[in-house]
Amino acid sequence: MARARRALAGLVAAGASVMLIGLLPSTAAAEDTVAFTMKDPRIVQPSGLARDVAAGLYWTTDSGAAGGVAYGITASGIVRGTLSYRAQPVDVEALALVDDQLYVADIGDEKGNRAFVTVYLFANPRASGLTVTYHAFDFAYPDGPHDAEALLVDDTGQMFIVTKTAKQGAIYEAPAVPSRTTVNQLTRVASAPAGVTDGTFLPDGGKIALRTEKAVYLLDPSTYEITASADVPAQAAGRSLAVGLDDDSLLVGGQGKQAKVYAVPLPTSLRAGSPSPTASASPTAGPGDTGDDTGSDTSGQGRRGTLLAVGLAGLVAAVAGVVVGVVRRPG
Repeated sequence: MARARRALAGLVAAGASVMLIGLLPSTAAAEDTVAFTMKDPRIVQPSGLARDVAAGLYWTTDSGAAGGVAYGITASGIVRGTLSYRAQPVDVEALALVDDQLYVADIGDEKGNRAFVTVYLFANPRASGLTVTYHAFDFAYPDGPHDAEALLVDDTGQMFIVTKTAKQGAIYEAPAVPSRTTVNQLTRVASAPAGVTDGTFLPDGGKIALRTEKAVYLLDPSTYEITASADVPAQAAGRSLAVGLDDDSLLVGGQGKQAKVYAVPLPTSLRAGSPSPTASASPTAGPGDTGDDTGSDTSGQGRRGTLLAVGLAGLVAAVAGVVVGVVRRPG
């Protein structure tokens, strides 16, 4: 009889625990999927990632490497080959590939002292190990130097640079037909989340994807409003973003030796604490923009979730205690 009572009490406690778990917020860790690991020892500070569907590979660079080189990486993380070019970029941070044109963006400027930044363009890129020719476009910001790590190129070849700042970023549009002989002036067209480290247009052209070290955001390209967002797996210096070769996921990568690249689902709704979905061409922060991409829950839902969990845990314990007491009461 005692054994039966103990079994019944255990079942009640287990059922209550299941109920509690179902009510608690789910974690992103359960969905973390490693797409591949960058295994080549030459790639220590991978920055930028662009898919090449025709070649079945991804392009990346090493922002700490000397000279001009891009690496073609297979879906298993192996370097198939390189593309080299005779230039001395300052700080390459982003890549894009559109219509068999590879864009390599030398746009990093942590010290804020560059008079202009440069985007290199390669036609028909191949990971063949050869040194190839290129076109180069120089760009200057209308409001002084900025650090940037994201280049966007739409299906017409229109280029955009997204700046990286601790308070609020911005999206700058290049001229539709940039000059190769003079410095081109960028135009500020919208605000962006703080701390953007990479970005890309989605294949159908219907959305822009931007990432920070903590989250990924989808933006409407006509209004630049944030329409969806999600957390990304924790990474050491999360720097890269690309669409997967299968079109069904986004790839997010970090830096360091043996850097992992994760596959994450496309976000479908706004995550708690996302910047307000506003687009503004003014340099001031939009409504509700705290200027800090810490990932904190500014709506208070995180705190409420914690209090709810504590309260539910206490309730479960109380219910379990009452049930055990009833089961053990002498008949």
